[in-house]
Amino acid sequence: MKKIQKPGVIAEIRKNFTESEAVFVVTQNRMTVANSDDLRRKLRAAGGIYLVCKNTLARLGVQATAFETVKPYLTGQTALVFSKNIADTAKVVQEYASKSDNKISVVCGGYADRLLTADDVVMLAKLPSMNELRAMFVALIQTPARRLATLSQAPASQIARVLGAYSEK
Repeated sequence: MKKIQKPGVIAEIRKNFTESEAVFVVTQNRMTVANSDDLRRKLRAAGGIYLVCKNTLARLGVQATAFETVKPYLTGQTALVFSKNIADTAKVVQEYASKSDNKISVVCGGYADRLLTADDVVMLAKLPSMNELRAMFVALIQTPARRLATLSQAPASQIARVLGAYSEK
């Protein structure tokens, strides 16, 4: 990369850091272009961005952002995953890491000025998605209404049974 291109790349990295809700640092080992493209496609669908860049440029880009806590972990063969939807992106990264035969693994993450360990990212991946949470919430709201309807129908059915028994006599 030419020296004249580096400020533009650093600005792009900084933009990704500032616009993201969360960031994950992953190590990539023996990733092919096809693997990277597959991961990028899955992350894009979940609201994430997969970026492979030089660690020096990433360290310069992360300065003065909310994710400066991940700076010491930008060593070796790393890549960055920028997320606008932390739970869904963590699921995609963790699922891909578990199926990739050690081609990719989570080193750490950052969320709201807080460093996330690899275990934290695994825990995030186990959380239900937003659609699952919405379905659980609707079911929770509907349950009391169903019970109330059942209870309000019970006296009517008992009265009808009594009246039916009375009319038969």
